[in-house]
Amino acid sequence: MISVEVPGKLYVAGEYAVLEPGGAAVLVAVDRYLTVEVTPGERGPAARRSVTTARTGPRPVELGRSGTKSVVVDENLGTAAALRHVLTAIELVERYAREQGHEVLGFHLDIRSALDDAGTGRKFGLGSSGAVTVGVVRALARAYGFALPGDALLRLALLTAFTVDPRCSGGDVAASMIGGWVAYRAPDRDRLAREFALPGARISPLVDRPWPGMSARRLPAPRDVRLAVGWSGTPAVSSGLVELLRRGVAGDTTAYARFVAASNSCVATLVSALESGDDASVVTAVAAAGALLRAVSALAGVVVETAELATLRRSAEALGAVAKSSGAGGGDCGIALVAPAVAGQLRQRWRDTGIVPLELQVHQPFSAKGHTR
Repeated sequence: MISVEVPGKLYVAGEYAVLEPGGAAVLVAVDRYLTVEVTPGERGPAARRSVTTARTGPRPVELGRSGTKSVVVDENLGTAAALRHVLTAIELVERYAREQGHEVLGFHLDIRSALDDAGTGRKFGLGSSGAVTVGVVRALARAYGFALPGDALLRLALLTAFTVDPRCSGGDVAASMIGGWVAYRAPDRDRLAREFALPGARISPLVDRPWPGMSARRLPAPRDVRLAVGWSGTPAVSSGLVELLRRGVAGDTTAYARFVAASNSCVATLVSALESGDDASVVTAVAAAGALLRAVSALAGVVVETAELATLRRSAEALGAVAKSSGAGGGDCGIALVAPAVAGQLRQRWRDTGIVPLELQVHQPFSAKGHTR
């Protein structure tokens, strides 16, 4: 059996702007995990493949094929929708395998997630779609014995994510793949889609070679401030907020372009500060990133910082910390960078105002997580 543990993620800076080609963001991987276990079976076109997940119930879901696509045998639309990232990851890994001369592998995948609240099932916005994409790609790549470096695995996972949702930035995939603090710059997704859609297009060149304008790398953590995470009590629907914001400023392209440029500049400052160990500039850059989000959301008439997230932020600022919404906003989590000496006070203030402190730490890179047994 091969077992892979994949961390969740949170955005630190760069939300929305990272959706543009070359858009930059900083994210952090956190120590809540999605686990993918794969039990390899026989090889060949008739090899049996099945999946078990909490979302589809305790019975294994049998998979079939429609051409090169993986499909749910019982044709249940709800099951297929729940497994769309899994099915697409399987399809693209198998496509790569065939191009490399491998016979298609039979397997059983068992997928378990601790990214959401164990007692209630409430979603915290830790990136379950990105995590399951990374987990299935990494687990199956190991099962096939691909000798792929990390950047090629990331491109394979990103192709999966963009195939399922052409609007996603891929930042969550990069954070879950790399671990720790991550600097991410988005590729031109439209260009990739056009190249991938060409008649006779092969996936191998897209996986094996770097993409223009795209980068993802691990960053050092701040030295003397710590990440704190609070949940607003309300889940967000990221794609809906993204579309509302982009439509809201579509009539003022200059304003939106200014926001994207300012956000990318803010992220560049944050990355430089992290790399140089300048915590004061890290804090300033995160505060600026939050102010940019609030300004552009006000311009578009979209609520990114809800009343709960504003309370989270002001509670942190009252203690000399910096805080902002994380991700698309409109709910889910906020983050703070806080001195260790007052971290306990911040968590208590959050509790007193209805914010749920999440006991999350920064995930250490995959040298310590993800294993084969």
